[in-house]
Amino acid sequence: MSFSRSNFPAPAELAASRVAWMAQIARPPLPPAVQTWMTWALGWRDELPWLQLPAWREGAGNWLAMQRATDAAGLWSQTGEYRFGLDLKASTPGDLRWIDGAVADGWSPHWLVLTHGLDGDPLIGDMSRPEVPVLWKWHDEPHRAARPLFASLEELMAHVQAKAAKAPLVPRETRSSTIFYTVRLLELGPDPARVMLALRKIFTTLSAQELLKLKTRLPLTLLDDSVSVLQKDRLVQHFGGLGARVEVSERRL
Repeated sequence: MSFSRSNFPAPAELAASRVAWMAQIARPPLPPAVQTWMTWALGWRDELPWLQLPAWREGAGNWLAMQRATDAAGLWSQTGEYRFGLDLKASTPGDLRWIDGAVADGWSPHWLVLTHGLDGDPLIGDMSRPEVPVLWKWHDEPHRAARPLFASLEELMAHVQAKAAKAPLVPRETRSSTIFYTVRLLELGPDPARVMLALRKIFTTLSAQELLKLKTRLPLTLLDDSVSVLQKDRLVQHFGGLGARVEVSERRL
């Protein structure tokens, strides 16, 4: 039986299935730098941690969600949300199956999601090195697109600041009503060559021939069910600026 709006699993069911799936894989030991990170994260219980620098999210700062950064269980739980994706083709409502990003999409088994912005863009620690370099990517980019941000976890901690919010903030994982955005490319517009070059940066695993076939498969999904407002806006502005026609739809939990 395929999924439909009426039988799609609830968020709690998805989370429980993903945790059980992740329990089957080997987890590397947490290095001392990550132990220090967890202790440091405890100190942000009463403050809002803010990170802003040109190399992260195009200079647009964001608050960091620290609720699950204070213990190993929380860190592995949020790591699983990025590493594992639901296999919609192989899954049924009674048998959920997951795709491991370490096998399918360039996720390193040594990567640990340290925290994420409230729009979902993760900060990833590379535990293959004792200093734990920090990488980042947009929430819906391929894992292999993760790029360096800090040479060490210590540098990340040094750049985080406290910043008051103008209105109360609720972390992404505890929101009662979350908006998910889907962006579709409807028409290539008057300059299809430039649009195809832009698509190449999104569909990085496709060959040149496969990329050309996308022209016959419109409408084409550029962003699928994402909480990232910034990523949605970037796609709309970029492809709209190239003359292409895009459509945005919203879904609420």
